[in-house]
Amino acid sequence: MEHTVMEAASRLSRENKPFIYIVILKTEGSASRNSGSMVVESDGTLHGTIGGGEMEAYALAQALGMLENGQKQLHLSFTVHQGEVLAAGRVYLYLLSCTLEQERHAFIRLRQWEEAELDHVLGLQLQPTPAILGLCEGGATIGSVHPTFLEAAQTVLQEKKPLFLESPSWTCHLSLPVNPHSLLLVGGGHVNQAIAQLAHFLGIPVQVVETRAAFATKELFPHARTIVVQPTLKEAFSRLFINRYTACIIASHAFDQESAQVLLSRDIAYVGVLGSRHKAKMLHEKLQLPPHVREKLFCPIGLDLGCETPQEIALSALSEVMKVFNNTSGSSLRIQASRLVVVRGGGDLATGVIIRLHRGGYRVMVLEIAKPSVIRRTVSFAEAMFSGEITVEGVTAKRAESVKQAFSLLEEGFIPILCDPEGASIQEINPICIVDAIIAKRNLGTRITDAPLVIALGPGFEAGKDCDVVIETKRGHSLGRIIRKGSAIPNTGIPGIIEGFGEERVLHSKTSGIFTSSLGIGDLVTKGQVIAKVGEEEVIAPIDGKLRGLLHSGLSVPPKFKIADIDPRGELADHTTISEKAMAIAGSVLEVLDGFLHSC
Repeated sequence: MEHTVMEAASRLSRENKPFIYIVILKTEGSASRNSGSMVVESDGTLHGTIGGGEMEAYALAQALGMLENGQKQLHLSFTVHQGEVLAAGRVYLYLLSCTLEQERHAFIRLRQWEEAELDHVLGLQLQPTPAILGLCEGGATIGSVHPTFLEAAQTVLQEKKPLFLESPSWTCHLSLPVNPHSLLLVGGGHVNQAIAQLAHFLGIPVQVVETRAAFATKELFPHARTIVVQPTLKEAFSRLFINRYTACIIASHAFDQESAQVLLSRDIAYVGVLGSRHKAKMLHEKLQLPPHVREKLFCPIGLDLGCETPQEIALSALSEVMKVFNNTSGSSLRIQASRLVVVRGGGDLATGVIIRLHRGGYRVMVLEIAKPSVIRRTVSFAEAMFSGEITVEGVTAKRAESVKQAFSLLEEGFIPILCDPEGASIQEINPICIVDAIIAKRNLGTRITDAPLVIALGPGFEAGKDCDVVIETKRGHSLGRIIRKGSAIPNTGIPGIIEGFGEERVLHSKTSGIFTSSLGIGDLVTKGQVIAKVGEEEVIAPIDGKLRGLLHSGLSVPPKFKIADIDPRGELADHTTISEKAMAIAGSVLEVLDGFLHSC
């Protein structure tokens, strides 16, 4: 039985038999998988998968047709329908008929690299002519490689992510046939034996460490890449390859603390220690790890599956390892489907809400206008409408041109932001909750029927009529209060006081015109300094301080429009992180949403 696509392609190449190599180039929106490849033999035998179902059956039929008529290559796009949702996603496929000697030679070499477990990149060149290219660690190559390919392949090797490059003159799909992740097992007992078996099935290379030769034999670990037996763990670890893509599971009571201490000093992805909560407490007390290192230590190990047997524990532990490798929540996909939230508006208060929801495990999409007039742009995801993307406190938002692309960005861990001021895409997105965070001081079209839960921020809404819940946004004793009946405190138009300054610190246009400024957020200004212009009208700083907010240059503004914010605290003012006001409001939104889902 052949376990990999490359194994099948290599065998067929050696036997001089024709076959079709199929790869997923890219996906949009919802798809059963975002990457994958398979080989189709002339009798219809399949090796590998691109997702199964109707799409795979369609690709199989096309591949058999190519083998029959001699077609060299074929581009396909398959539209994914999900129940009543038509065109929920699209998958782009490339099919290559492998009949040439250089193609057969390439697959044989690629399989040799795979068998040796060498890191390498497979490049499938689509244009100007179909070709198979390769780059292996150490510099060995396959095919007529060129600087553009080599540069892209090095990027793929470093970042451990596939890449699809399209340009008018060159198109190439670059992938990693060998799993970049690896598993290190400390101890050769029953649990680690079961973990090694399951890891092999998942395609994760395994290394085994023991101080007892009888517990680290080839019979116990038939698929292990490396088995190291040494008198001490220090000697054993010195012979192993460990990097930031390695996960370690320690299932040896005699060496758990020593192993964890040594491994956590290395650049490693995950260190799991088999043991009870009591052991976990003792381990943390003894190791005294800094917070950024403590995050990598897992004890007890695994997800809560109610496991008892070594095989069940292996499933639980490797599920947790996969969660860490893929940077996902590890939660039920059924629950994930109910954790989709739409936030209308991407200003600084909205961004605080978005970030807290994102960190709380919710999937968030943002709807904005084409040219947002936010002024606290360094902490507003709305800025992505101008720049394409922005990162705030480690969370990145990217502009999406369609709902399909927005879902693709969600899968990649980004916050998608769509131009949709009317909320026309809400029905297609189908969120569990809508948060109106436009902060327009009036309702611009949000309805209580738009989603199962509708939350609105600030004045202009009535809970029970326009929305389910209103969150108070006025500074003071009531900030963040959850209102389930009635409205927030009316807008006074008076900014909050900072070091004795209120209205003076927020600047408004005196006339209409195009706003321009040569300064940037974070710049220090002095009283009387010209900081911007509206048309030909100069905007003068009324106080000393730091520019904490500044409108995007080039926007047309009416009279009395908010254009800048000066913080009198000067250098002490923080213009790069979410404000305490935004965090308080966001906490209330999170409380309402969590409570709603728990009651469902």
